Amino acid sequence: MVSIRTALDALKSQLQTYQLIPAGFIEQLCKEAAHVWRDRTLVPAMTVHLLILQLLGNVSLEGLRRVAKIKVTAQAINAARKRLPLKVLLGLVEHVGQIAGKSCVSTWKGLRVKLADGSSFLTEDTEELANRYGRAKNQRGTSRSYPVPKLLALLDLTSGMICKVIALPWHRGERAGLSRMFGYLQRGDLLLGDRGLVCFAHLALLKRQGVECCMRLPRWLVVNSRGRSHGKQVRRLGRQDWLVRWTPARRPGWMTRAAWKRMPQELILRQISFRLCRRGFRTQWGWLVTTLTEDRKYSAQEIVDLYERRWQVEVYFRDLRKSLHFQKLSAKSIEAVRKQVLAFVLLYNLVRQIMIQAARQQGVDPERISFIDAVRWLLWSTPGEALPELVINPKRQRATQPRMIKRGRHRYPQLNGPRDQLSRPRHQGII
Repeated sequence: MVSIRTALDALKSQLQTYQLIPAGFIEQLCKEAAHVWRDRTLVPAMTVHLLILQLLGNVSLEGLRRVAKIKVTAQAINAARKRLPLKVLLGLVEHVGQIAGKSCVSTWKGLRVKLADGSSFLTEDTEELANRYGRAKNQRGTSRSYPVPKLLALLDLTSGMICKVIALPWHRGERAGLSRMFGYLQRGDLLLGDRGLVCFAHLALLKRQGVECCMRLPRWLVVNSRGRSHGKQVRRLGRQDWLVRWTPARRPGWMTRAAWKRMPQELILRQISFRLCRRGFRTQWGWLVTTLTEDRKYSAQEIVDLYERRWQVEVYFRDLRKSLHFQKLSAKSIEAVRKQVLAFVLLYNLVRQIMIQAARQQGVDPERISFIDAVRWLLWSTPGEALPELVINPKRQRATQPRMIKRGRHRYPQLNGPRDQLSRPRHQGII
């Protein structure tokens, strides 16, 4: 019978197989961080493996030493984690990010498509974490809510692997931290983002770097024939397809004055209007702004169809939050929270690598491989075991789920009826 102790050996084997953590790479990072350790049971490599195994098996520290059958105490495991430099986990995540850039199984018209979006999670209720990340105001049931950090992530569209993550305070918007992701983008990448991330400075920085961008516009940023202070229509490219000229309005708070002075005086962008059609409901309108100004190479409907795939990032976040139990972390200090987040990213990317390998063997897209089935195989496999055929999810056009909850602490309406009756038909973007 397979045990979780066997899962520790299998986890080490899979980390070596997929080159996420090569042999000796952890010790090399420790030496670069000037970290000194003794030759004992809880060396840095074992500490990292136990951290990932705990998240995979969802056990406590006391249970971890039992299931791993290691003759150390829970206090010793905790002390080893505190000694492990944060730079080591950061180096591992950056190494995985480089692998994620090479694991792109397909491109869109020669461009590697990246996704940028944010999510949130809960931490333990300590004053240190509350002062650093802040408390949300949409929780109920207690007089004091939990600290709620935001997770801003850069992901690959086709593989779903996370290239970079940043933990932000609750009160700080994702737009302020997005520019820190640009250093991990390369020429030939295409960034898809939501309307909460778009601004003149971001578009100018991406265009200077040679990275294409496509983001949804909020209504107040739409340029129309009546003209707005930030832009003007230049030329019509097609039906609901315009070249527009954007001019800078004001300096964002996250940018320095020196960097703002280096910004261009104007940008020539492409603005596409599309209809959001839903059977049985009124038609709504949406707008996209993109640096893909070549209308003959990139048609408007193709760009709208590509942006529709941006919703896949919500599926990736669901796998991270639900399948790996990322909703609430057990760490009680700022450094411990950052280490635990990075360990979750390493585990998530390992599962994604297994899904990519299974998709190649089974001849399907990686997004159709069951994430939870890959997690179960990783937990209960034996070292050296060949990758079996994993469960393939059918292609489904899911309806829009109701903005209600069955359980939880957030102040949303309760789901008091059948989900299939409260769900609405899905949107369809049409030019």
